[in-house]
Amino acid sequence: MFSRCANSDLQNKTILIAGASAGMARQLALLLAQRPNRFILFARRQHELQELADQLRAQQCEVLTVCGDACREEDTNNAVSLAMAQFGRIDLALLNVGAGPEQRMAETSVADIRQCMELNYRSLANFLPPLITAMCSQQADKRGLRGTIAHTNSLAGFIGLPMQGPYSAAKAAARLLMDSCRVELEPEGLKFISLYPGFVQTARVNQYDMPAPFAISESKGAERMLQGLLSGRDDYLFPGPLSWLIRLARVLPKCVSKRLLRRVL
Repeated sequence: MFSRCANSDLQNKTILIAGASAGMARQLALLLAQRPNRFILFARRQHELQELADQLRAQQCEVLTVCGDACREEDTNNAVSLAMAQFGRIDLALLNVGAGPEQRMAETSVADIRQCMELNYRSLANFLPPLITAMCSQQADKRGLRGTIAHTNSLAGFIGLPMQGPYSAAKAAARLLMDSCRVELEPEGLKFISLYPGFVQTARVNQYDMPAPFAISESKGAERMLQGLLSGRDDYLFPGPLSWLIRLARVLPKCVSKRLLRRVL
């Protein structure tokens, strides 16, 4: 059994980051590069991946870039295989793939709902089996930890938010899958961390016309993600005001929580 603070020293580690080409994952990679680490960067956009890789190499980090789509099982398998072939192990995998577009249920289509599920749930499901297999084959450290899999979920994964029903449903499915992995695989030396940001002012989010209370910047979001990884907590929710609002809405009677969410969101 490994200690609760299993990620207290994120340095000299081999780190796979999926969705690394933009947003909080890109900012987090730059933060992690301030320590001596090795990186596998995975995303669809080769040009942006290469730009980030050049920045990390300028900080004396060893970097492998893998261009692929997390919604394609062969691409996720390939990323893990290439990482293991080059570095021999993966200490931390951060799966930061997904999007939460505005979707009004009176206007959305079945195809739109399925696409949202593909991007926010299937991307996680495609990475988990190859990562679990690879990490279970690795030697455990002195604390009994073989590897950590972290997933960027969302506070929307705890409650059905208006204008984000399909996104909330996909993130809820991802939350439960990670919870099951955590219980089942902790005896094998695997750690699972779920990061739950609220609204973050990424370029993608800013294009949608919907309320975003307590929104934080990309850089602040990346700092909070790093704090979550270092904390060793199973679940890390942020920012504080919105996370407590979501917690409150989950325990209040439905008739009260609906009025609360309508008023705030």
